[in-house]
Amino acid sequence: MKKSLVLYFLAITICLPGSLLSQTMLLNTPNASPKAAVEQMVGLTLVRIDYHRPAVQDRDIWGDLVPYGTPWRAGANENTVISFSTDVRINGENLKAGNYGLHIIPEENTATLIFSNNSGSWGSYTYQKEEDALRVSIKTESTDAFQEHLGFQFSQEEIGSAACALVWADRKFPFTIDTDLHEVVLAGIRTDLRNKAGWTWQGWHEAANYCLANDVNVGEGLAWATRSVFMSPNSNNMILKARLSAKAQKLEGDAATSHQLEVLEQDLNSMSVSWKEYHGASNFAKAQKQNDKALEWINTSIEMHPTMTNMMALRDLYEAKGETKKAKKAAEEAIAMGSNAELNIYGYTLMWSGKTAEAVKIMEANAEKHPEDPNVWDSLGEIYIANGQPEKAAKALKKSLSLDPPANVKANSERLLQQIGVDPTDINP
Repeated sequence: MKKSLVLYFLAITICLPGSLLSQTMLLNTPNASPKAAVEQMVGLTLVRIDYHRPAVQDRDIWGDLVPYGTPWRAGANENTVISFSTDVRINGENLKAGNYGLHIIPEENTATLIFSNNSGSWGSYTYQKEEDALRVSIKTESTDAFQEHLGFQFSQEEIGSAACALVWADRKFPFTIDTDLHEVVLAGIRTDLRNKAGWTWQGWHEAANYCLANDVNVGEGLAWATRSVFMSPNSNNMILKARLSAKAQKLEGDAATSHQLEVLEQDLNSMSVSWKEYHGASNFAKAQKQNDKALEWINTSIEMHPTMTNMMALRDLYEAKGETKKAKKAAEEAIAMGSNAELNIYGYTLMWSGKTAEAVKIMEANAEKHPEDPNVWDSLGEIYIANGQPEKAAKALKKSLSLDPPANVKANSERLLQQIGVDPTDINP
């Protein structure tokens, strides 16, 4: 009983620095040690600390106001409460999700952090060791600057970890918080897939892609990818399924590539797919330097529905194989069937990849096919500039302005003309 009374009066003393002025248990007046809270997301884990902030007030804190060897509530007034929304590790020691009363037993250069299952007591004077959830020993550190009011600070934040420290006067009490980030994410994914995300192929695809990108939970990730393909087969989820299948079998190098193509081909043959899926599969095979398979699949895509997109992919494959005549023929056929938008996009794609001379040919073909579209001439002028042909650019841009372009096209043509030193008000081509 005597020890409890001592701790009780110690708690009152830390609560009320200076004097008892305006401190009351009955009236609504300001606390001498104001209430505070700090939150930090550590990965997907919310860490929150609710505490009160006593001031130093010219007092000797460590070993005096806060005695060594005695549990202290890490603040003033009520219990300091620390909460974790998921399981964590404190300095490498496991701690379940939940709310904990935070106590500290300070010594001269070390301290013991106590996470108590009792988070509702008033301070540490009723603290009982048998209610401990976790105890960890730490080394205390000197502060960089004097801290008048007690506070908790987070630092060294990384994706799944952070450091936290109680800082007061000239001392700080640091500890680390780590989470099993992937387990937390995967648990959240499983919950999400039972809700709205599970009704779409994209939800299962994103879940599977997380597993592949982080090389975790590969077996379940493969099942998620398979579910996505079943719901709505497309080149993205079929390729992801193939890659996860190889990963699940721990295949590498040529063996992994061969297996991925086999899985992809099985899905292409068994699922209801369009030319787009064969085109995407061809691009994947080309990226794996499997040009024969890429050529087979792009030809299937073209047989299903010839477009400028897959015809140009055929041209690229022929060029990679050194078959220049076939490549030229495929390009001519592609340009002939290309829409205004397809030609425009492809021309810019060539320009951005540094193939400006080829981009000029595409844009010139588009201008020949769609001579009354001001945007076509604007795009041609821009690519002429990129190819170092300012005189041709000026003619094309003036042509665009002469066709009464929409405001955005007009503004771009005028800007480009000014860029090459041509008066944009003179629109005579």
